[in-house]
Amino acid sequence: MSLKTKSLCSFKRSALADNFVQVQKIVSSPKFICPKCARVANESNFLCKAKKLRG
Repeated sequence: MSLKTKSLCSFKRSALADNFVQVQKIVSSPKFICPKCARVANESNFLCKAKKLRG
């Protein structure tokens, strides 16, 4: 399954490892965090409960 169709929050560790290059692009320069699982991303649509990180 593509990371574009599913949030990082719902991926298992093995799936994240299998898509490492794409995940690396998504988490570089993070602007959002998921308070549920503490994952971060540079766009809110990659997280299920995105909250903007403070500056």
